[in-house]
Amino acid sequence: MKIQILGSGGGEGYPALFCSCAHCNAARKAGGKSLRTLSQTLIDGKLLIDLPSDTPSHFLRNNLNLGDIGYLLITHTHADHYIPQLLDTRGEDFAHNMGVEQLHIYGNEEVKKKFDGVFGMYGIRESIRKNILFYKAEAFRPFRADGYTVTPLKAHHAPEEKPLNYIIDDGKSVLLYLLDTGYPFAETLEAIVGYGKQFDCVVMDCTMGINYYEGHMNFAQDVQLKEYLCGAGACRKDTKFIVAHVTHNHAGLHEEVEEYFKDSGISVAYDGMTVEF
Repeated sequence: MKIQILGSGGGEGYPALFCSCAHCNAARKAGGKSLRTLSQTLIDGKLLIDLPSDTPSHFLRNNLNLGDIGYLLITHTHADHYIPQLLDTRGEDFAHNMGVEQLHIYGNEEVKKKFDGVFGMYGIRESIRKNILFYKAEAFRPFRADGYTVTPLKAHHAPEEKPLNYIIDDGKSVLLYLLDTGYPFAETLEAIVGYGKQFDCVVMDCTMGINYYEGHMNFAQDVQLKEYLCGAGACRKDTKFIVAHVTHNHAGLHEEVEEYFKDSGISVAYDGMTVEF
């Protein structure tokens, strides 16, 4: 399996659009890996996780074509993870010779509601709408998507809806994707440890840095979770652990975050990072 971290930043991006804090100013000056766009990950060039407003720049920068993507997993409907307005040009007069005719979208029940709410106000061409298909995903109920077995997990985040994390299994490799979430609920940990296979890669939320908030993980919790999963036999010594969703409010430049994790065996994501396992 190959994953591309198209966007590694938190909800405002890094630097944040309207911000002149010390971290944002330092990132603008440093550039490189310290510049972080909104969270999005592509698996094997065909299974996409989340649809933020930075999607066009992600696909342009990485020489990708969204018309080649047929399967989309949504974690939750917060604006930094899901902007359905991007889909109104997926077809007639706007897009030609797409690689796949239909886009299959999986997420909680709010995902379709947000889509319907947006286009109930502004409209979308029927020829485009008919090729966008929605499927309700529920925690702990696996489904198949383009050759992958996907198991949604209950995320510790956004109590106003039912946010999801995902286990993605291609039959050879298994990815555990934990963005956005606080430290996993007991029932989620039970499902992870009881999955029946060891994970080859774990992507973890690290939004809170050295601080604390229930709905996101911090650096210490990332280390704690790694130790727990390895101790429980869910991961191996060679399992790849990656932290992402880095924010200007709680973390410094890329090198500073790397310094925190230097002896932990945990890698720090950056925009464009590619990992194979």
